[in-house]
Amino acid sequence: MSTDQDKLIAELVEKGLTGDMESINSIEDRVLRSKAKAALAKAKRAAKSQETADPQKKKSEEKSSDDFSSSVNLNERIENMINEKFPGSLVNKNTETHIQLKPDQWFDIATWLKSESSLSFDSLQCQTGIDVGDNILEARYNFHSMKHKHYTEIRIAVPRQEATIPSVEQIWRIADWFERETYDMLGIEFSGHRDLRRILLPDDWEGWPLRKDYQVQETYHGIVVPKMKEGWE
Repeated sequence: MSTDQDKLIAELVEKGLTGDMESINSIEDRVLRSKAKAALAKAKRAAKSQETADPQKKKSEEKSSDDFSSSVNLNERIENMINEKFPGSLVNKNTETHIQLKPDQWFDIATWLKSESSLSFDSLQCQTGIDVGDNILEARYNFHSMKHKHYTEIRIAVPRQEATIPSVEQIWRIADWFERETYDMLGIEFSGHRDLRRILLPDDWEGWPLRKDYQVQETYHGIVVPKMKEGWE
């Protein structure tokens, strides 16, 4: 076998080990294709044999991976990083469920959450809001990293009288619709949003339906607004 062919088969085996069988199956030379498949099968047997010979190492690696990806440890790690890079932005530490932040530096922190290579939160899966009572409104963000396969939740609370949070729709474009819905239902203003307007209700609708003190208006442009809350409770 020539050196060039050896090198080609080695490259094909490497691709095959990562799941890319198309590179091997598409080889027109049947002899070369057979040699590549045989070499791949041998490489897989060798890898399996090595795993069997050292199961403790594999178990340790899996445990380490699980520890890193657990939301509790990841949240603690993120909080420490945020505290160092954006001092004063944490409200308190609650690594078990979420990370609580002040709104002031949120845009810069959000930009960093996406761009920091060890985090790479490239997917904003959900953004919503809630009236938690005591005149406090809260925005909640669920992030996922497609690269690292880990996730976290960020929460930002603001007083009802000053319900303003920096928008992140220029960082994650899907936030455009998420933030508009939260604005529509709770009246949280997302500063910097390029098109902040109602998305479910008419622009001239009165009030914010998901606030605890919301009172349904009697009529809308002369049309009686039905009240059927009995079925909701």
